[in-house]
Amino acid sequence: MEISVIGMGYAGAVTAACLSELGHHVVGYDIENDRINSLASKKSDVYEPRLDDLISKNVDLGRLHFKHITESNTTLGEVAIITVGTPSDSSGLPNMEYIWKSVEWATNNLQSDSILMMRSTVQPGTGNTISKQFCEPKQINYVSCPEFLREGTAVENFFHPDRIIIGSNHADSIKKIADLHADISAPIIKTKPIAAEMIKFASNAFLATKISFINEMANFCEAWGIEIDDVKEGLGLDPRIGRRFLNAGVGFGGSCLPKETKAFTALASKHGIESNLLEAVLQVNYRQTQLPIKILGEIFPDLSRVKVAILGLTFKPDTDDVRESPAITTAKTLSSLGCEVTCFDPVGNDNSEAILKKSVRFSTSTEESVLECQAVLFMTPWESIKNSDWAHLFSKMKEPAVLFDGRNALDPSIMKQIGFTYIGVGRGISSHNISDITL
Repeated sequence: MEISVIGMGYAGAVTAACLSELGHHVVGYDIENDRINSLASKKSDVYEPRLDDLISKNVDLGRLHFKHITESNTTLGEVAIITVGTPSDSSGLPNMEYIWKSVEWATNNLQSDSILMMRSTVQPGTGNTISKQFCEPKQINYVSCPEFLREGTAVENFFHPDRIIIGSNHADSIKKIADLHADISAPIIKTKPIAAEMIKFASNAFLATKISFINEMANFCEAWGIEIDDVKEGLGLDPRIGRRFLNAGVGFGGSCLPKETKAFTALASKHGIESNLLEAVLQVNYRQTQLPIKILGEIFPDLSRVKVAILGLTFKPDTDDVRESPAITTAKTLSSLGCEVTCFDPVGNDNSEAILKKSVRFSTSTEESVLECQAVLFMTPWESIKNSDWAHLFSKMKEPAVLFDGRNALDPSIMKQIGFTYIGVGRGISSHNISDITL
């Protein structure tokens, strides 16, 4: 098929590259010249495993092209896919500015009987509005097909999704979008646009709830000296619950879960619905992001000039995305409290520096980061950091050599044997015995 993808951010670049890999002819459009020039040079401006290889391959094969939206002779093909962002406004509601602009531009450049497909996350009911105001007057069919890409594994998720949701009021359009994904083996849910939109919101809200739930349990485990890992194992073996997203830590971040959970609560309030559960989910998540500050504050009564290393800045491994990252929040707070903070991330230093600027120091290795530090916060479980020579890192630190494992990625017994004052999340080291640590 002849496909256009509008918005070459994270979701758009992955969608365009993967569709071209399936054999479709794809043109990616964006408003930013630098982004288009970078993509045309076979390199995306986001870090995602395998993405640049797919872009390079399909540009060379002539199946993938990139254009600025102002280029003349615009023909958007059989299907135009919207993948622009919906950032939150001050109230938490999604800012729809880019959606409306891209929809208007796309429908002005689509032929009748073509399809406008929404892949961006939009609030339930958006598709009905778009259909009535933009699509129906020009005999364009509207489809909602939300993306469920997970940063760090997005290419794998595209080709091997858990499900494909296709929402439309037109049977022929549903069939065409199913054909678009014909080489992908996954259950297909065919429904109305508003239900497809709700499925995306509900999915993210449930995942956020599950993460906050296990973090709440981790806090209980701390109080009673219980290992959260044992509790997680017992919970996860129940097929009604499952093992995934039961990892206690410093809270969720990224471009989806925080933003869309806030949006869901704001939308509920706008419709007169109390969202007590999701508001509590956000409260628990905020509390978890403050955990490193609380622990260090109990160990070091005066944080001024305490040397702290933060290892891992992105919100998860295998991405350079630092949006809503708990590590960034921690770095800002510690710096404001007078700590001397040194940060390192395998790929996220540049994006982090754009936010933190001169408030912290950035290093190019774990060893350089921990040199002369009294505490190290392991915040993002990159394999390269996890597999560090921790005994060597310990030898470079100063007492009390605190190691806060913000993702429970390390073996506590090994770290304690090395000599670290090891503190995990919900691993039975409660706040009441932190005071026993000798400085």
